[in-house]
Amino acid sequence: MFDKERSERGAVTIFLIIIFAFIFAFVSIFIDYSRMSALQAQSEQISHAAVRSVLSAYDPDLLDRYGLFAYGGTDENYIMSKVLKDEFSLLTRSDDLSIMKAKLDSSSVQLERPLGTYPVFTQQIREQMKYKAPIDFTIEVVNKFKPMSSVMKEASNTVDVMGKLQKLYDEREDKLNQLVDHQKKSAAAVQELSSWVTSRGTSSIPDEPLNGSISSLRDAAAQFEDYKSKTEEDSKRKPVDRMYDTQISSYTNGVSQAFNHVTRGHRNAAEKHQDHLPAAKELAEQVKLINDQMKQVIIDSENRSANNGYDQVGTGVSGADQAGSEEIRKIREQSRKLLLPDSLLTQIETNIEDQRVSFTRLDGQVSRLLTQEGSLHSITGSSGPIKNSIMTTGQEADNYLRKFVDSGGALDQESKQIESYRSYDEARKKTEQEAKGKLEQAGNILKQLSGLKDKMDAKQEEFNTLEGYFKENINLNATGSSGGAGQASSSSDPYASGQQSMDNMDSLYGSMSSLLSGMTDNCYQMEYAADYFEHFDVTKLKDIVKSGGSGSLNSVLDQFGPEQQEMEYILYGFHNPGGNVAAAYGEIFASRLAVRTMEGFIKNSSAGNPLLILALALLYGIEHAIQDMVTLCEKGSIPLSDYFKVELSYRDYLRIFMLLHGQSDERLSRMLALIRLNTGINPDQRNTYISSEVTIAMPLWFLPGVAKALNASGVLEGRVEGNQYYAVKKADYSY
Repeated sequence: MFDKERSERGAVTIFLIIIFAFIFAFVSIFIDYSRMSALQAQSEQISHAAVRSVLSAYDPDLLDRYGLFAYGGTDENYIMSKVLKDEFSLLTRSDDLSIMKAKLDSSSVQLERPLGTYPVFTQQIREQMKYKAPIDFTIEVVNKFKPMSSVMKEASNTVDVMGKLQKLYDEREDKLNQLVDHQKKSAAAVQELSSWVTSRGTSSIPDEPLNGSISSLRDAAAQFEDYKSKTEEDSKRKPVDRMYDTQISSYTNGVSQAFNHVTRGHRNAAEKHQDHLPAAKELAEQVKLINDQMKQVIIDSENRSANNGYDQVGTGVSGADQAGSEEIRKIREQSRKLLLPDSLLTQIETNIEDQRVSFTRLDGQVSRLLTQEGSLHSITGSSGPIKNSIMTTGQEADNYLRKFVDSGGALDQESKQIESYRSYDEARKKTEQEAKGKLEQAGNILKQLSGLKDKMDAKQEEFNTLEGYFKENINLNATGSSGGAGQASSSSDPYASGQQSMDNMDSLYGSMSSLLSGMTDNCYQMEYAADYFEHFDVTKLKDIVKSGGSGSLNSVLDQFGPEQQEMEYILYGFHNPGGNVAAAYGEIFASRLAVRTMEGFIKNSSAGNPLLILALALLYGIEHAIQDMVTLCEKGSIPLSDYFKVELSYRDYLRIFMLLHGQSDERLSRMLALIRLNTGINPDQRNTYISSEVTIAMPLWFLPGVAKALNASGVLEGRVEGNQYYAVKKADYSY
């Protein structure tokens, strides 16, 4: 018992057993930890492979027809579980030294983010078109408009300034007409008054016998001495013997009537001058103000912000490619011809004041004359004073009438000077009427196309279905809108149509310049629509366009379904057979009007008056735009311009208008509605994103309690339950 040698050997054995036990426990923990780490890595690979396998079950129809990826109709949980089981089966068969003994515990799959939501659809379009869209649109469209940028800038500037000046000019001339009319009405009252005082140019009033006729105060004064003499003679006779009662009575009545006419004429003339001359003065101020506005319009015309788009698109274009720019610029420089000189405006104001002063003098003289009526009824006085008063009043009236009524007077010269600035107005107005008639002809075609919805019930049903799909997608995206892109409208005002066409051209070049600075979703969506959706066969409109809107569409009514006008529907959004095609026709006509008006400026630059040149340019533009539409409906394309011989197709114009209108959520919904109509696949129910969770179990070999403690402290990934370790992996993927 007390053998020291045996006691020491036993201690060493126990000590070594303790040491080896500790080392074994330590190593066993690392063995399990290594197994858990390996399981984590293998679980990551398996779960991602399984998710990719699920996503491989995309719908082939959507990909083939529209280049879009969305999950098909197969049960995603079935694919996921089958792939995982096959993976574990393969691992089991191929693992010669299986150290993990892993098994699939559970798996779940959730599909999200339908293709019909705007962010998803926009992203897929962006991925599909990010290389192709900028190259195609730049080569096929932008480069065709690039050489025309300078001349179109000048044409747009000219239409803008001339359009504003034309409105101001007509307003100014209308006020000038009113002003002169006020002056003439005032003068006419004096002319009537003067006729009851004395005849024009009277230098003396000789005595005359009573003749039973008094047409003015001059006649009354001339016959006064005879009246006085006969009255005195009769006064010496008995009443029954009097010889001149009738003549005397006629004279006194005539005098009273003459003074009554002068009184009324005086009152009327005073009222006319009181009413009309202040109105004329106010109009003169307005004319001056409008003239100043016209000056400012001319000054501002060279600093339009819209010019920036033209300049950026036209960068690098040689001077030889800018034909016509100088001619149009010179037309705009003629705009100062439309201004009235300050000297004329001052003279108009001076004339109004002179007319007021002249009438004031006449007014005072007439008032004094009217106080002398009693002297012509009395036989005690002399006719000399009243003759002098009538002569003085007549001379004052003559002075007024020479200035403001007679040919060559101040008012006549004023009117002639004003008319000298209107020498081209008659020709301009005649041209405007011709242009208006041509516009109405173009509008007839739009009206007939817009009215197709009343003739095509079957096609309308298809559009009604399409509208239902559109509204469902709008509701899915919760935009609260079911809007369209615009109205198919036309104006019979050539100036409004011309201005609108140039505004559209400004917007087009502005959009192109933005596009050159960097691609946007608008460009991607525009080119996607052009590549994957059908446009209307515009040659079907040949007969109606050639007939000026009087032809029949009955033979082509079957060509107006949604599937024949997909691009137009995407662009405009009318849910009827004719609205979208009519809107496209109207916009193409407006685009052609802008280009042809530019040509009209160049070809009519020698017409002499800037507003006449504008009217002739618009008439030329309208006539040739109508002919262009005939050519387009015959060939499907038209040259951009007589000066730029490149062809633009009907499809190119639709692409341009899509760029011009800008992107919108409604446009995306219309594309998705068409996809659903054409494929029977509802993008609102086809998902593009998968979220999965895979749980894999593995038995622990050593010290599961220690592993559980480590897991509770957060050192280990996954979880430990009993002697099982579970690796949980989440994998998310999208197309």
